[in-house]
Amino acid sequence: MTKDIAYRVFICFSGLLILVVINGLTTTTMSVFDKTLLHEFHWTRTELKFRDSIPNATAFLLIFFAGSMIDKFQVKRLLLLGALVLAIALGCYSTIQSIREAYFMHFLFGLAYCLAGPVSAIILVSSWFNKRKGLALGFTLAGTSLGSVIFPNIIHHWIILYGWRTTFLALTIFPIILFFYILFFVKSRPQTPVLTDSNAIKVSVLEGLTFKEATRTFTYLVICVCGFLTFYSLLSVVANLHLHITDIGLSEQYATGMLSLYFGVAFTGKMLITTLSDYVNIYRLFSICCLILTLAIGLFATVNPALIVWATVGMALSWGGIYSMYNVLTVRTFGLKEAGKINASINMFESAGGFLGPIVTGYLHDQTHSYQMAFMLVAIIMGLATVLSFFLGKNG
Repeated sequence: MTKDIAYRVFICFSGLLILVVINGLTTTTMSVFDKTLLHEFHWTRTELKFRDSIPNATAFLLIFFAGSMIDKFQVKRLLLLGALVLAIALGCYSTIQSIREAYFMHFLFGLAYCLAGPVSAIILVSSWFNKRKGLALGFTLAGTSLGSVIFPNIIHHWIILYGWRTTFLALTIFPIILFFYILFFVKSRPQTPVLTDSNAIKVSVLEGLTFKEATRTFTYLVICVCGFLTFYSLLSVVANLHLHITDIGLSEQYATGMLSLYFGVAFTGKMLITTLSDYVNIYRLFSICCLILTLAIGLFATVNPALIVWATVGMALSWGGIYSMYNVLTVRTFGLKEAGKINASINMFESAGGFLGPIVTGYLHDQTHSYQMAFMLVAIIMGLATVLSFFLGKNG
């Protein structure tokens, strides 16, 4: 293995590590704290789930700006700033006394996600790879699930041993270590452009459509709408999954185990399905995953404890593929010329869906005292996304 190839592999590992920490400590992993916070502060579930939606609202408002900064400046600078913001947010979370303070901490989580989350990691890794891009991005994006496999059990045990405030303070060690890792070892891009040899013509992978050109295509529009609907659907369920499982009579430990199972299977899905996308029609593969996700959410809507494992596995496997393929098909379709703006603008739609999903689902639970109706609505919305996905790749 040459030194150049070895460093490309290292960059893949670095992208995975970045997402393990950033996604693992800013997204649905935080739901492990839900029961403890509800017991101490007596918030309603609508209030609690609004907290979970704030990072997505923040991403909706700021991620396009962050993507533009990636196109203008080295992505490494944004990664460093994101790790620092996350460390500050986790440390301050240990001192909160009100729901408003919790909301502000989740705003900081959203800011860290914008700066050092999937968009930045995708641009980092894509700048180093052309061949086997699906495999490289699949491995990197698996970090979004791996972090959520690792941290729920750590958090669960630390809360029992030390309490929730000390747990938040202890979690700051992870983004601090990440900050220095990026500072000393990660480079934004190769000194010479990565080239592809297609039809005997060498072209820099930094070429592609401009943001303006991409937004005029039909595929871009469908990706945006599907992004809104799928993120609404997925985060509606995952953000409420821990509470749903305990509501139907299963233990908190079992609920935490299901979260770990979900993210573990999603990790496998991201690796397996994204690698497969190097060899088959990525748009049709995406549609199949959407269909499986729709069926899995339908199983949750039955509120049958016996179906929890099957629903969790189906949702995780399909979502692992959907999440990764959004990024792979975006890079493949539009290139890297202005990938920061393009990916960030699509992420705005995803974030808008992710913002609304947990709030609406939490509200419907408060009104009906069950997640059944809420999850039935989510299954219908995901079904619509499945139908739309079959238009991907058509007419430009």
